[in-house]
Amino acid sequence: MLENVAEFFKLLLIPGSATFFVLGLILAVLLLFSGRRAAKWGRRWLLFLAVLGYLLSTPLVASSLQRGISLGYSPLDTEVIDTEVEAVVVLGGGGATFRLGSDEVNMLSEQSVLRLLEGLRLYRALSPEWVIVSGGPNARAGVSTPESETMGTLLIELGIPPERILIERQSKNTHDQAVNIPPLLARHAVERFVLVTSPTHMRRADLSFRAESTQHLTSTAPAMSETTTPLGWSPFPSSEALETSRDVFRELVGLLYYFLRGWI
Repeated sequence: MLENVAEFFKLLLIPGSATFFVLGLILAVLLLFSGRRAAKWGRRWLLFLAVLGYLLSTPLVASSLQRGISLGYSPLDTEVIDTEVEAVVVLGGGGATFRLGSDEVNMLSEQSVLRLLEGLRLYRALSPEWVIVSGGPNARAGVSTPESETMGTLLIELGIPPERILIERQSKNTHDQAVNIPPLLARHAVERFVLVTSPTHMRRADLSFRAESTQHLTSTAPAMSETTTPLGWSPFPSSEALETSRDVFRELVGLLYYFLRGWI
């Protein structure tokens, strides 16, 4: 039941999403044409939607939300680390499978690639024995091949020897990863590792792994590529800012759901 409610919110009611605003507009129209008293509330609701839409689409607000949810987390400073780590664990951040007949192409999302690049930085700086990539298939998102396999292939192309890469193919969400990765670590005698994921996702990932009593450090991947113009702090709306705000609210729903399930 709780899972269905969470999925309903994620699909339809995340502030900043298209469905949220469409459903909000439908409600406003219904109120506007439902009598004088209801019309008054309809106008208020419409004003609220307009103000909310403006705020969430401004880089100023989006950057503040992103900074707030990732407060306390940052890229690991490899110059001051005072302990040895045996592995770098990179969590998948989504992808896509494109198929036509017998031909298939698998691609990673921007967040997955940025996480891999952070994992590569740590590998070069710390020389851990293992780099572990995690992420399974996701039929609902159109990913038929485990994203971890695509991640592993890219790591090899980036210069990491295949014998240093471990692939966790089963996990469909962060909780699965927190449950499935520790046994993999134990089989390879890994006691301490660095956990890599996106800034907005790190808090839920960190708390999920700590709930499984793992010993790890954290390192956030870049929020965006250096080839992309930063969000900045402009008060003028942009589609990129609205997407960032939506992602933060989706993560807040995820944190609440994980808390209610006792996973963090």
